[in-house]
Amino acid sequence: MKKCIVLFMMVLLIVSLCFSQQVSKKVYTLKIGHVMSVDSIRQKALLDFKKYVEEKSNGQIKVEIYPGSQLGNEADMIEAMKMGTLEGFVGGVFDSQTPKLNLILMPFFFENQEDLMKVAHSEIGTMIMKSAEAYGIKMLAFGDGGSREFTNNVRPIRTPADMKGLKIRAPAIESIIQTLNALGANVVSIPLGDAYMALKTGVADGQENPLPTIGDSKFYEVQKYMTLIDYQFHPEPIDVGLAWYNKLPSELQKVLQDGAWLYVDSQNALRKELNDYYYKMIVDAGVQVYKPTSAEREMFVKACQPVYDYFINKGTFTKADLDAMRKIIASK
Repeated sequence: MKKCIVLFMMVLLIVSLCFSQQVSKKVYTLKIGHVMSVDSIRQKALLDFKKYVEEKSNGQIKVEIYPGSQLGNEADMIEAMKMGTLEGFVGGVFDSQTPKLNLILMPFFFENQEDLMKVAHSEIGTMIMKSAEAYGIKMLAFGDGGSREFTNNVRPIRTPADMKGLKIRAPAIESIIQTLNALGANVVSIPLGDAYMALKTGVADGQENPLPTIGDSKFYEVQKYMTLIDYQFHPEPIDVGLAWYNKLPSELQKVLQDGAWLYVDSQNALRKELNDYYYKMIVDAGVQVYKPTSAEREMFVKACQPVYDYFINKGTFTKADLDAMRKIIASK
C-alpha cells in the first residue's frame, strides 16, 4: 500500500513538473506596427527592442515588426490594439493614446532632447503614461520623436505672417492643428503615406515634420523651402494593449518594460546622430533653408500662446502642470 502511495506521489510530481514547464514555456507573440519606412530611425530602434526582448525572455516573447503602414494607418492600428487584434504600436495620433500627451506637444516648450527626457523620467512622465490605461493602452515608455520643421513650395517662412494662407499638410494631431491655425496656415489633413503626392500636385503647399521624416519620405524632391525652427518636440510612445500586457507573467512584463526604455535610448541616440545626415541630404537636394533670428522666433512663440490657452480651457492640463514641467527642466 505504501509503495502504491509513493508511486502515485512520484507520478503526480512528474505530471506537475511537466505542466509547470509547459506553462513557463508559453510563447507570447507581440505584433507591433508603425507607419515609418524600413530605413527609418523608428524601425532601426525597434530591431534593437526585438533583439533585447527575445533574448531576455528566452524566446517567450516573439516580436514581429510591421513597418510602412502594413497594418493600416496610425488610427487604425491604435484601434486594433485597443480591440486586441494587434498587440503593439509606435507612433502618433496622441489623443487616442492619452490626451495628457498634449503636455509634451506644446509649441516652443522644449529646447532639446535632454529637456524632454527629464520630463519623461519624472513623476509627470509617469502620470502621462499611467493615464493611457484608461484608454486600454499600456504605454511602456516615451522618448524624443523629433523636433519639427516647416517646408513649403511658395515662399521662405521667416515670420508668422509668411504662414498666412499656406496649405500645410498635417497629421490628425490636435496640438499641430491648433498651432498651424494660430500661425494663420490652412491645415490639410492627409495621411503621411499620401503626403508626397499631395505636395507634388499642389493639394498641399507644405508640411511639417522632423528632419529624418522629411528625408525618409523624400519631401525634399517636392519642396523648395525649409524653415529650421524646432517648433514642437514630439514624444515617441511605445505601446502595447493593456489587456494583452496584463496576461503576461510579471517577469515578462519587466522584460518588456526594460526593452521599451532601451528602444527609447536607441532611437534618441540615432535621432541625434542622424540629424546632420538628413539636414545635408535636404540641402544637397537644393532646398533653401532659413533659420529665424531670435527676434523672429519670439514672434512665433507669442503667436502660439493661444494654443496653450486652448488646452488649459479645455481641461486637458493645467497651468500648474506646465509650471511643474518647467521646474523639472530647470533642475540639474
